[in-house]
Amino acid sequence: MSTPSTAGSTAATKDSQTVMDVRPGAHRYVRFNGAAKKVAEYVAQDYRKPVVITGEKSWEAFENAGGTVGSDVPVLRYDGSVTFRNMDELTEKVLDEEADVIVAVGGGRLCDTAKGVHHNTNLPIITVPTIAATCAASSSVIIVYDEHGKRIAGIPLRHGAELVIADPLIIAAAPERYLVGGIGDTLAKWYEAEGIQRHLTNPEPADTLGLMAAKVTRDYLVREGDEAIESVRRGVSDETLGHMVDVIVHVASCVGGFAGKNGRVSGAHAVHNGLTACPETKVSTHGQKVAYGILVQLAAQRDWAEFDRLIPTYRKIGLPCRFVEVGAEPTPQNLAKVAEVAGGPDSFFKHAVPDIDEAKVVECIKRVDERAATIDQQLAAGGSAPLEPEPADSQTDITAGLAEHLSR
Repeated sequence: MSTPSTAGSTAATKDSQTVMDVRPGAHRYVRFNGAAKKVAEYVAQDYRKPVVITGEKSWEAFENAGGTVGSDVPVLRYDGSVTFRNMDELTEKVLDEEADVIVAVGGGRLCDTAKGVHHNTNLPIITVPTIAATCAASSSVIIVYDEHGKRIAGIPLRHGAELVIADPLIIAAAPERYLVGGIGDTLAKWYEAEGIQRHLTNPEPADTLGLMAAKVTRDYLVREGDEAIESVRRGVSDETLGHMVDVIVHVASCVGGFAGKNGRVSGAHAVHNGLTACPETKVSTHGQKVAYGILVQLAAQRDWAEFDRLIPTYRKIGLPCRFVEVGAEPTPQNLAKVAEVAGGPDSFFKHAVPDIDEAKVVECIKRVDERAATIDQQLAAGGSAPLEPEPADSQTDITAGLAEHLSR
């Protein structure tokens, strides 16, 4: 990750060197059907006193898949808040157990909580995601909320998990909305990273590598996302779902892992953070709110062609296109709450749109809702096809380009 003072800039003198600090995520990632049954074996390869941090539903899903971490392993429950308070409470319990590794079993909120305990104790952590809704299981950053569910901090970690063990059988059995949200959250990697890096005059190699990872995720999401959702609807863990798990849980973490602040968050997540100021939006997943934020970012960038292409895909996948669809009414009070966070002086929306402010955020939200309604009418009349993958060549579809190159 490039330091703030040097990232993507031209060296002041011939002798100066950019300081790089790259944290690409998990040290190791494995994914296969039935992986939950092998967690105990993976843990035993390097550790003797594991402690589990999990949630009620997460642990039930893990056990239903035959998952085990070993006999007589302490199992601690988090409270779902993802707060500093709960992280500190669990830290004390983990220290009391004299554990040598933390095993986090659950979704993004659980993984962030467990990673907070990892950060406090400096114990290694193994993550076992039970849903594919974010890249939290692999990423080297944690998001923290206050007691009311409002995002208050993003904290970089010294490094990511030692090991991520992903079992698509668990994810196939999870509610569909989590995968839909995961697609929305991961799709933002491309729009946010590209929005940031278009302003760089001299990006570092790691910045470019992060952007390429974002492009890979985008290509897979567009090409296979709806098929993966259908797999979850049928409760089937096939290779298409496996690809979605890889992209959402692991590959997405490499975007910010390599590019740092030049690939992590901008407009879409700024809008998400603003939406968390409206308690009613708790009904939406993290990724659903981020997906709506992509549309607001595109409006701020005046990229209406991409906006128009994206709405049909959102409708096909089931992502929100209007403010009310994330759970809150677009009242002046709610718009002001969102704009205060998303368009404030310290908002990272400015990484993509430097002149953004609160008034512009409100205006963009209104324009998003109006334009989405117009496109919905066109779709009802049989117009506008969903966004299709770009032509399969090395310039636009990286995965296809690599396949072509390797086949020569």
